[in-house]
Order: sequence, then C-alpha cells, then structure tokens
Amino acid sequence: MKTLTYKGRVLEFLPPPAINFSNDFFKFIYLELYKRMIHETEYEPIWDVDEIHNDPMRAEILSLAVKTGQKVKKPSKRTSNKERAITQFHIRHFLKEHPKLSGLFLNSIKLAGPTIENAEFLLGQVCSADNFIEIKQIIDDQNRMAWSRDKDTSESQSGVSTLGTISEALLKRAFGVMADKTNFFKVGKSEVQTYGDFVLMCLPNNLWISVKSNFARERLLASGFTTDIIGAGFFESADEFTGQVRVRNFQRAGFLAMYCPDIAVSEEQMNDGTSTFELIEAHHRKNGTDMPKNINGRPFIRRLSNLNSDLAELLDEKDIRKRVTVSF
Repeated sequence: MKTLTYKGRVLEFLPPPAINFSNDFFKFIYLELYKRMIHETEYEPIWDVDEIHNDPMRAEILSLAVKTGQKVKKPSKRTSNKERAITQFHIRHFLKEHPKLSGLFLNSIKLAGPTIENAEFLLGQVCSADNFIEIKQIIDDQNRMAWSRDKDTSESQSGVSTLGTISEALLKRAFGVMADKTNFFKVGKSEVQTYGDFVLMCLPNNLWISVKSNFARERLLASGFTTDIIGAGFFESADEFTGQVRVRNFQRAGFLAMYCPDIAVSEEQMNDGTSTFELIEAHHRKNGTDMPKNINGRPFIRRLSNLNSDLAELLDEKDIRKRVTVSF
C-alpha cells in the first residue's frame, strides 16, 4: 500500500494485486499510475496525459479499451486536436471508475461526477448541505494544479461546460442529501422542472429552489413564475445582481432571495481575495445605496454559505400549517 497526503489527511491507495479490476483496461492504467506514486508524498499530479499521448503505451491503452468493450466517447469533428482528445477521453473513462485518482493526472479533461467524488475523497466526507462550500474549494484547488500548459479551444470549452455542470451538480447533491422526499424534495416531473430544481412545502406558497451554474443570465430569471422561489449558484459576476432593473425583474418573477457565493469562484476573485457576495456589497457601499430587500423586508442578496441554515430554519417547523414563507 502507498499513502499520499492532502492538507494533512493521509490517503491510502491499494496495490494492484489487492484490487479486483473489472477488466484489463482499468488494471493496466492503474498499475502504470501506481508505479509512479511515491510513498508518503503530497497528493498532486504525477502523470502527464500529454506524455501518455506521445508514449508507445497509448496504443496498448486504446487496444485494451477495444478488447474489453469499453464505450469511450469519441471526439467531435470540430475538436481542436482530435488525436490528443482520444487519449484524454480514454483517461477520463478510466477516472469514471477510479475518481479518487483524478487529481494525479496532469493536462486531463474531466467529468463533473468524478470531479465531485474526488473532492469528497480528499475531504473524507460525502457532499452535503453542510460542506458543499468546502467541496467546491477543493475542486477549485485541484483545478488550479490540473494544467501545465495553455488549453486549446476544445479543452477550454469543455472546461467551462464542466465547471457549470459541477456547480449545479454540487448543489443538487448537497440538497438531495437534505431532502426527505416529503417536506423537501428534488423535482422529478418534467412538466414542472422549469419552476425549479427543489421544492420545500410551505404556506402560502411552496418555496422553490432554482440551482444554476456560474452565470445566471436569463436562465435563472426563466425559473420564476410569480411564486415563492430562491436562486442559488456559484455565480461569478456580481454585475448580474447589482442592477436595479435586474433585481426588480427577479423580484417580480417571485424571487425571495439570491444566494451568491461568499468564497472566491474565479481566478480574478482568488487573486483579489474577494467573492461575488463581497463585490455586491462593495458596489452598494461605493454608490451609497442599501442592499436590496425582498417583499418580506428581508435581505434579497444572501451568502451562499447561509443557504443550509436558512432552509433548516424552515424545516425545523414540522407542522406544514405553520411553516410559512412570509418571513423568509
């Protein structure tokens, strides 16, 4: 067994003979990666996918994928570097089954699911409403170390798409754990999914939650149907929530609150040591204006880290007849 360390946590990795691999494709890649692990060192990228692409073992990986019947996604005709993408897609396919190893590959495009599972492994906790902020910080930390070169056009587009998917998937996982399927549940019926992603049973209206990715734009506004609803996401642009007209439109659509990240979610914010929520506050201080209120006279712009406690406060009232949104 070999161990690696991530922020003080010791992570254990079994030797290949101790693992029951589903086929030789996964076994081959795991074995080659395990050889490169240096016992009792930091958890960080140790195997460059660009090197795999230029190594004779690439042919062995592709051959094993065919022999074992792996359904590896194929690059589109518009992919910038089709051959390199083929290599990346095979490693990405491997990581779907072994997400704990995701952060050990350099210059590798990844999927949202394995990325979140990797962060859960590094934290040592399953994603929940209590730790989703910390999970997101780990994902961002891993992303900063994931590339040693500039991405090509296709890689950049894939990265942006994956980040958006991660943001939505992360929040949905967090509140999916919190949901009891009776008082608070994920919306399943396609006929009403446009209203929001989750709904919490309340009076006089049920409280809907619309989860969006890094940019709100009109997708978030489209969720409102003059019912009680809140928006939540790792929004990067403070400008989307500072314009008086935009805020008014959100409120007219039924939004009671917008939960904006109070951690850095972009490279610029990381460099400046700020967050979207703090930038919104700074905008109002600079202009001598008050932060907007909702129709209940409560804060309209709220910290994303407070979403769990705000929802828990509602759910603490077990009697739905007394669980109301008029003071939310």
